[in-house]
Formats: sequence, C-alpha cells, structure tokens
Amino acid sequence: MPPIQVLIAEDHALLVDALQLLLGTQPDLHCAGVARNGEQARDLALALQPDVLLLDLGLPLLDGLGVMESLRRAKSTVRVLVVTARMDVQSVRAALALGAAGYLPKNEDSDELLLAIRRVAQGRRYISGAIAQVFVPEAGTVPEVSLTASETTILQLVGQGMTSKEISQRLDISEATARKHRENIRRKLGIRNSAEMAAYAVRVQARTPG
Repeated sequence: MPPIQVLIAEDHALLVDALQLLLGTQPDLHCAGVARNGEQARDLALALQPDVLLLDLGLPLLDGLGVMESLRRAKSTVRVLVVTARMDVQSVRAALALGAAGYLPKNEDSDELLLAIRRVAQGRRYISGAIAQVFVPEAGTVPEVSLTASETTILQLVGQGMTSKEISQRLDISEATARKHRENIRRKLGIRNSAEMAAYAVRVQARTPG
C-alpha cells in the first residue's frame, strides 16, 4: 500500500521542520510538500491532491478558512486536518462547516497527531478532546433529551470517528438506517452537522466516568 501523502501548510519554519521529521519516521506517511502561505496551500492542494492537508488557520496571504473555502468551490476531495493555535468556538465551528475532517491544537502530542492523520486519511473524522472541550463546554453528560439505546451507541461510535458505513457494519444494520439514526441524534441535540456531533460525542465521552 502506498504511503499516505501529507501536504503541510504552515508558516513557522521550526514547526515545519518538526512535522517533516515526524512524518519521516513513519513508513506509511510521506510529506508531499510544504506551503508557507495560504495561496501556496490552495494551489499545491489542487495540484498535488494529497490524501491529507495539515492546515494552520493563521496563514499569511490567505488564511486557513479561505483555503478551505477555495477548495470547496473547486470541489476538491482533499481531506483537511486543521492543526492550529486557534481554540475559539467561532474558528472551530467555521472550519467544521467548511468541511474540515479533523481539528487539533498545535500543542497536541505527536502520537495524537499521527493518529489523526491516519484516521482522516481513512475517511473518518478526528476531533481532539481539547477542541471538543472548548467547542461543547455544556456537554457534561448525555443530555436529558430522550436518546434511544441505538442512538446512544451510535453517538459513541461517531465520537470514535466512524462513518455511517462503518457504523452499519459494526452494528449489523443498513447504512441508510445508520444515517437516519444520525439525523435523529442531530435533530434531538440541536446540532448542525456531523462534525459538530463528533465534537459533542468526544466531549460527552471525556466527561462520562468509566
């Protein structure tokens, strides 16, 4: 199997060097290129079509959200893993709304970053616990709205980054049924999309004993 192609979009030279060194230690990962600003990130992502774009939101010339908007307009299938110092709710929500498959703070440890890259490359979502805590601070427990046992289980699997197809295989249900359950969960919780539901699920699991 060919290595996962990773494009780094980061303007801090020391962090770029560290990321390249980290990727170089992993036989299943390869640095496809480096973009030092948002315009380069957009152009290289469209030209190289990497498996994963590691994207800082604070890029010069065109910020990370602008990069994601450009990729969406171009109907790019590049999966974006945001790695940034921005931890505010507005930035997280905006990135997820633009299709980010993952969101991590820059101070996350290397093991979690590598896990996130691999999970995003597999077509899953990855929302770090630190981001979920900021994004959904009110989610101390499963809310008082009535979730069925199946919906509660599916919420947990969503928090693990599973797609509807993977959930259907795990629970031996049809993919359409899995999608319907997810729609019901979003409606009951008042959550906008699957990315926000993943963040909510991560937060619930982080706060639930056991």
